[in-house]
Amino acid sequence: MTTIPLVSIVIPVLHDTSELAALLEVLAPSRNLLADRSVVYQVVVVNGDPNDGSLFPLFRRFPEIEWVESLPGRGRQMNYGARLATGRWLLFLHADAYPERGWIEAIEQADRSSAIGGAFRFRLESTALIARVLECGVDLRTRLLGLPYGDQGVFVRRQVFNDEGGYAELPIMEDLALVRRLRRRGALLWSSVAVRVSARRWERDGWVWRSVLNIGLVALFFVGISPAWLARRYYAHDWLDATDPEALKIPLVQALDRLAPKIVVIIPALDEEESIGHVLDEIPDVVTTVTVADNGSIDRTAEVARAAGARVVTESTRGYGRACLAGLRVEEDADVIVFLDADRSDYPEEMNLLLAPILAGRADFVLGYRRGVGRPLAARLGTALCVFLINLLWRTQYRDLGPFRAITRAALDRLRMVDKTWGWTIEMQVKAAEAGLRIQEVMVRQRPRIGRSKISGTILGTLRAGLRMIVTIWLLWRTRHLRKALFRAVTNG
Repeated sequence: MTTIPLVSIVIPVLHDTSELAALLEVLAPSRNLLADRSVVYQVVVVNGDPNDGSLFPLFRRFPEIEWVESLPGRGRQMNYGARLATGRWLLFLHADAYPERGWIEAIEQADRSSAIGGAFRFRLESTALIARVLECGVDLRTRLLGLPYGDQGVFVRRQVFNDEGGYAELPIMEDLALVRRLRRRGALLWSSVAVRVSARRWERDGWVWRSVLNIGLVALFFVGISPAWLARRYYAHDWLDATDPEALKIPLVQALDRLAPKIVVIIPALDEEESIGHVLDEIPDVVTTVTVADNGSIDRTAEVARAAGARVVTESTRGYGRACLAGLRVEEDADVIVFLDADRSDYPEEMNLLLAPILAGRADFVLGYRRGVGRPLAARLGTALCVFLINLLWRTQYRDLGPFRAITRAALDRLRMVDKTWGWTIEMQVKAAEAGLRIQEVMVRQRPRIGRSKISGTILGTLRAGLRMIVTIWLLWRTRHLRKALFRAVTNG
């Protein structure tokens, strides 16, 4: 009869060969002092880089270890290892940390209790006095706040872990996210047995700087800042270490700039010579690049835009949607895209209001709500009618169809935008609701535009645009079931 292990140890690794070798010397069952006991445990190493040839000697040296590979990402790797685990308990260890003698007795104690999980004490592999101070701080945080970090060796009943869906596959803070869910599920045990952690990060970055950075990033995580943004700050030094020696001379601020999301502004423009220069001057520095999509202007719009430093692409066939799509084609590597009109009716400096929810990880799509100020009556009435119909048919709560909007590239790709004319904004908002995007509207100011509007500047233009928008809503409503099936297939597939 096959014996079910008490615990399965899951170790995610990514270019940690030397640290892993030391850890496996401690953990390998055939070499451990516990090998002659009835307690059996399993060790699963999940490698995030299949091309890392430095691990090959360890395969032969530790044949009793289960070696598997997955895509990189600590949360993803630990989830993959957990799916292969057979123990009643799961213990997640970082490659640069190892448990002291007595760790398995601690898990046996937890197994006999009502605890659903826990963690070990934090100890740094350093003789520095400040290391002892940091250890005391971590002990207080763990016992008073119930927030151990992943390098303390988090353990959890396998059934509970599976019921909770495992780790959230975040780029950072996946350990805290799991512990917060476990605390709501049941009691956690804080063991007096220590896990000894390498002090390499503190010694490399400075004890105070690394500690302040850790505390600051955790605080930002709890107030809702995006884990992707936090990861770029946390791993900034690691990113530099992975490059050639010359990269180490790059100032940290410049390194963070390289790791920051690429924010792109796309400006459809048609005969906006008078206003385009002012709009470009007012775009905030957070933006990486600006693309002006010239939609067949007969004035100097393109020339003025280039002189102001913008990239200019030409879409000679008229159509607002066509211009937006032309801009998207040259900005395929953008992380976040902001759409902005060229007539200076919006305030580009308010772009930060749109970007903040996205960069904080709270939204995928943010719309500027104009409140109708400074716009012709016909335009306000047309917008109000379209918004009413969208909200009625799709049960949304939109307040505007403003062209000033920001969306992640990943979210926009899911929408498969096709409209070539003035139905572009309607199509985006309808499909965003159908796709289940996280949508926010933020108030933005409005001012009289420079020049004459292409829509509300003439009676014919107003009627044509209004008719196009109504037709767009009708066509989207007729085809809604097909798109719903497509979104479901993409999400599940």
